[in-house]
Amino acid sequence: MVYISSERTTDTGWRQLRLRLILLYLVVALTLLIISGMGHARILRQVGQTFGGFFWAIDTDRQVVVVSTPPELPSFAVSPGSIFSLGHIVGVNGKSASTLSDVYQHANPGDPIIYTIQQNNDKSTTITRSAATLTLNMWFENYGLTLIAGISWLLVGFILLARARDWTGAVEGMTLLPPAMLFLLYSHWGNVQQAYPADLIFQFLWIPAFALLGAAFIHLSLTYMPGAMRKPRSPRLAVDALPYLPLIALLAFDIFSYLFKGSVPSRLQFIFSLSYAVLGGLLSIVIGITSLLRISGLLPGASVPANLHRRLGDLLTLWIGGVGLGFCLGILPILLTGKPLLPLQIFYVLATAYPLILLYALRSLRMIDRLQNTIEQREHALLEQQKLAEELRQANNELQRATSLLLHADAHLRTVLSQRIHDQPKQQALRIRSLLGHWQHKLKVEAEHNPSIKHFVQPISEALGKVRKISEELEGDLRGLQLLVEDAYQRRSLGLKLHLVKLIREDLPALHPESPLKVQQPDLWALDALSPDLEQTEAGEKFAEAISYTVTQALLNVYNHAGASFATVRTVRINGYLEVYITDDGRGFDKSAISPEKTSLFKAQLKVREAGGTLTISSVPRPQPQHGTTIILRLPFPDSKRAQTTRPLPDSLVREL
Repeated sequence: MVYISSERTTDTGWRQLRLRLILLYLVVALTLLIISGMGHARILRQVGQTFGGFFWAIDTDRQVVVVSTPPELPSFAVSPGSIFSLGHIVGVNGKSASTLSDVYQHANPGDPIIYTIQQNNDKSTTITRSAATLTLNMWFENYGLTLIAGISWLLVGFILLARARDWTGAVEGMTLLPPAMLFLLYSHWGNVQQAYPADLIFQFLWIPAFALLGAAFIHLSLTYMPGAMRKPRSPRLAVDALPYLPLIALLAFDIFSYLFKGSVPSRLQFIFSLSYAVLGGLLSIVIGITSLLRISGLLPGASVPANLHRRLGDLLTLWIGGVGLGFCLGILPILLTGKPLLPLQIFYVLATAYPLILLYALRSLRMIDRLQNTIEQREHALLEQQKLAEELRQANNELQRATSLLLHADAHLRTVLSQRIHDQPKQQALRIRSLLGHWQHKLKVEAEHNPSIKHFVQPISEALGKVRKISEELEGDLRGLQLLVEDAYQRRSLGLKLHLVKLIREDLPALHPESPLKVQQPDLWALDALSPDLEQTEAGEKFAEAISYTVTQALLNVYNHAGASFATVRTVRINGYLEVYITDDGRGFDKSAISPEKTSLFKAQLKVREAGGTLTISSVPRPQPQHGTTIILRLPFPDSKRAQTTRPLPDSLVREL
């Protein structure tokens, strides 16, 4: 019986309204307890006194009616007043019923007392009944249990109101006041020995509380309709005021009757109030069942979100069951027979336990609701994470494709650059050096044949020698430039293995003639399985590109930065994988102090990853023992069968990149 919501109330206006409602509830509850205490004190003062063995009252029509009988005493033949029963006491011991108190005061326990009874305005009958003594247990079983039941309803109502998260929760707490009023103010209905006529509390509070209970039934049923439960709501006239409008007519009837007659007709007022309570119970059950059928899809109506089906179904089932039990066991039997269907003591115990069970059920529903909301939130978060992961996966795939295209374009451009360096400036430098050597030799021969021109030829020959030396240096620089871009042209011309052999034995030592570094004889036997045809496939190209570029850049770093005395290059083939080990005894470096993106091996890592392999770098800085750097390149060896089904990117697409 709480609005289904996973969000805590944060609205300042609602918090202020709830605080006012709580204060008003406390004032009303305290007032009811004080009034109830006054009635119980009146009855408790008569404990130990003699009475007729039943509780009685004088209604506003000045008729003596039977209220109830203690369970330990024999039942009385006169039933409490109801819609079908008008039985009342018209005489006692042959005198008027107004002398009932005097008879009890002068009687002793066990004395027979003769009552004259008139049933439904028929002929009078007499009944003899022995006098008894009021005990504390009799008070407790007939009035004390109602006090406990009323306190139970008050307490549960306060808890629901204090913990309400919105207006619907406040309605739940406040609508528990009518049953609390009925139980607490029951102490003003009934006498023991002394005659107390029906007071204003009985006329204007206790009997109207039945009608107020019927209005609360309708109010909560309207509140629990699927349309009202879809979102938090504020007070509305159609839902929150309409069920109570008939009470205005009842209150007006009571006021006018009291002003003009001095009292309210008890029987007529009792029938009106109980009839509206019965009507409210019936309407509540009908509305609840209709709402349950709508959320089940058996009746047409506004669609209910899927997350509300179970919770609203449980809520309506709980509400229909509670109203049905209260209606069938209490309200309707009281209207028809003047007393509940069950014995009073059992009825009071059930009435005391029901609000506690209701509170437990509501707390359980709220806990289930919070758990369900938590699960839904986590499922939503999981879906969002899965969606984000899918987006990241797609972005990663696009990035990998872009990286692959860029690496392919980079390899193509380096090949073109290496080829152009080899075909144009390098060849031009070689031709210029050859021509200069030819003219230098020819001038030398002419000077030997004609000594008279020797002093003219000498400076020209020296100039040609200097230009030739500059040409040789230019050729070496161009060769170094080829190595910096990884001589892909030479690799494709010679093949991977011969290219690496020439690189290690000739090209790098020629580029660094002053370096004391000695690169040991490379162990490249594992590359024999890479045939020229396989190397021309897409997988073979990536495989060769990763190895060639990594070895070139690693050895250039050793020559330029490591300060090493020796280095080794070794290959091993294990279980379809090729492993390349590049080691040196240089000064090493701290990997954490150097960003991978700023090293020459960053591109090598990309190329190795593109080929499906891994690149591991371990380094021990000086002066630690076993200092130096080890680079381990591990690649899956290209499958010749699978590689033949793939094709490299067309050069036209690479040029567009």
